[in-house]
Amino acid sequence: MRQRRLPLWRVFLDELKALARPLIAYWIFLSAMFASFSAAAMWDSPNFESVWVLLMFAVVTFASVGIGQLAALLRVRDWLVYLYWGLMWTVGVMFSIFSMAAVGPLAIFVVFWVLCGPMFTLAGLWSLRVGRAIFGSWVPLMYASGTAIIVAENKGKVSQWVEGDKWVVWDVFTFGVLALGVTLLLVFLVSRESHRLHLWRRAPNAQLKGSVIEQGAARPRLSCLGWVMLLFMAFSLSVGTALLAPYLWRTAPAEEGDGHGGGGEHGEEPYEQPEQGEGQQQERSDDGRQPSKTLEEGMENAKQQIQEQLPQEPQQGLDLLSTLLTMLFLAILGLIIFWRPVKRLLTVRHLRDPLWKTAATGRIEHGWRLVEIALADAGVRARPGEPAVSLLKRAGPTLQRVASGHREIKGLHDAALIRDRVAYGLGVGPDDVALMDRVSRWAFDTVWERLGDRGQLKALYRGL
Repeated sequence: MRQRRLPLWRVFLDELKALARPLIAYWIFLSAMFASFSAAAMWDSPNFESVWVLLMFAVVTFASVGIGQLAALLRVRDWLVYLYWGLMWTVGVMFSIFSMAAVGPLAIFVVFWVLCGPMFTLAGLWSLRVGRAIFGSWVPLMYASGTAIIVAENKGKVSQWVEGDKWVVWDVFTFGVLALGVTLLLVFLVSRESHRLHLWRRAPNAQLKGSVIEQGAARPRLSCLGWVMLLFMAFSLSVGTALLAPYLWRTAPAEEGDGHGGGGEHGEEPYEQPEQGEGQQQERSDDGRQPSKTLEEGMENAKQQIQEQLPQEPQQGLDLLSTLLTMLFLAILGLIIFWRPVKRLLTVRHLRDPLWKTAATGRIEHGWRLVEIALADAGVRARPGEPAVSLLKRAGPTLQRVASGHREIKGLHDAALIRDRVAYGLGVGPDDVALMDRVSRWAFDTVWERLGDRGQLKALYRGL
C-alpha cells in the first residue's frame, strides 16, 4: 500500500516541534549574552544615545537571526543567503553613496543593517543546520566578548594587565558572563545533537527509519547525571579559559593615545603615555578611572565616515550609481546564464574523479549519484529515498533503448546492488569501488553521447 504523503504545513509543524529545544536554547543563549552586553554598555555610557544604539543592535541582531532560522525551517539553500549577502552589500553601497543624506538620523541603522544583517542571517541559518551549530554560535559569543572588553576598559584594568597582573581583568560580573556563556553554549550543542538524531531516524530521506516513535522514558534524552556532568564540564572550561586567556591577549596603542595599550611580559614594550602639559591634566572620575565614551565616539566616527563618502555633487552620484547598476545587472545576468552549467560541470567532475581524498563508501555514493544524473538526463528521475535497484528497474526500458543492448547493463545491476548494500551499512567489497567507477562512467558517457546537441544543452540547464 502506498504511504500517504503529509501536507506541507504538517511537515513544517513537525520540523518546528523537533527543533523546539535547539531554538529555545539558542534564543536564551543569544538573549542572555546581549543582555550582559547591554548592561555593560549602559554602565559605561548611561545616556539616551546609548539606548538608541542598543535598540538598533537589538533590532538588527534578533530580526536577522530570526530570518536566518526561518530560512532553515523552510530549507532554503545556503547559496541563496550568500546571494542575499552580496545583493545587500551591493545595494547598500549604492544607497550610502547616493541616497544616505535623505535618510538623516537613520543612516547609522541602515549602514549597520547592510553590513551586519547578512552575517547575522547566515549565523541564524547555520544555527539550525546539521554540523554547523558551532559556527552559528558566533553572534552570542561576539556579544559576550564585547561585554568583557567594555568592562575591562571601563574599570581601567587594561593598564594593570599590562603591568603583569594578568587575572585582574576578571571579576564577578565578567566571569559570570563567561561561565553562563559556556554553559548555554554546551546546552545548545547538546540540543542540536538530539535534533541530529531525530533527522537521522525521521527525516524523509533517512535510510533507516524507526518503526516505533519513542515516548516517555524510552525517548532519547540526557539523564540527570548527564546534566550534572555537563555543568561540571562548563565550569571546568570556564575556569580553564579564565586562567589561560589573559596570557594570550595582546593590546595596541589607542588611536587617541589614552595610554591603555602597550605590551606585557612577552617581549612587547609598552608605549609611553603622552606627557600632560600644564593645565591640561586628564579628566578622571571619583574612582580614579578615565571616563569611557566608546559608544559615543563610535557613533560620531561612523557619522563622519558616512558624510565623507557622500558625493559632493548630484551628478557624480548619478554617474556612479548608473555604473554600479550596470555592473549589478551584468553580474545577475551572468549568474542566471552560467550558474547551472558551471555547477553541473563541477559536480560531474567531482563525482567522476573526486577533487579530494574520499573514502570507499563515498566513492560508491558518488558513482551512483553519477548514474542518477545520467538517468535523469534520459528522462527517469530518482525518487526521494528510492533504493537503487528500484530506480534501475523503472529505468530498464529507457536504458535498453539508449544503450542498444550494451553489455554493461548487467554491470549496472551489480552496481545498484553494491550501492544499496553500502547505503544500509552492510560493508564494501574489495572490487566494489572499481566496478562502480567503471559502470557509472559508462552509464553517464553513454547517455550523454546519445542526447544530441539540443539534449545536452537542455541537460546543462536542468537542476541537479
